[in-house]
Amino acid sequence: MVDDEPLFGFDFDAPASASTRPSRVRVVDNTLQPSAENVASFWSKVVKSPTCWYWVGAISAPDGYGRFNFQRDNRQRTMLAHRFSVELVHGPLGDGVVCEHKCNEPLCVRVGHAHLVKSTHSENVRYAIALGRLSGHTFLDGQGRSRYQRSLDIRDALRDGYDEVALLRAKTDPGPDQGILF
Repeated sequence: MVDDEPLFGFDFDAPASASTRPSRVRVVDNTLQPSAENVASFWSKVVKSPTCWYWVGAISAPDGYGRFNFQRDNRQRTMLAHRFSVELVHGPLGDGVVCEHKCNEPLCVRVGHAHLVKSTHSENVRYAIALGRLSGHTFLDGQGRSRYQRSLDIRDALRDGYDEVALLRAKTDPGPDQGILF
């Protein structure tokens, strides 16, 4: 503001200098470890079914995977929700370690041999090819929806807790644009 601009009778205090006010800028810190509060926040965004444990928090586009952001002391870290879950069980994962969804459900955060396992990129790709999941197309669920839209539909179906019928509908409903075959 220029010194000769009128303030229309408002008596504003001079803003604090940068050296006297706390910094609000958060620094991305990919080494930040979660606190107990961060872990509780993570689990508050998970709905457990008899099979998969579904992430119902933020979902990234276009891949349809869950994202979890946590922060402390002006530092923040954003992770794939399923990777966060695997790190809770196994500790920090090294470079080159990926998390493979054996259940083929992008929103699943359940760690175990039938769901999420530590793997390598090449093993993960081999598994995806073997199951026909790595087609290179945006529409990966066979229903004319993107994986992202399918994940949004599942999250919406589970927002109020586990509902088997709503979950099945979200997983398989092709949507209103699907024509009737017969």
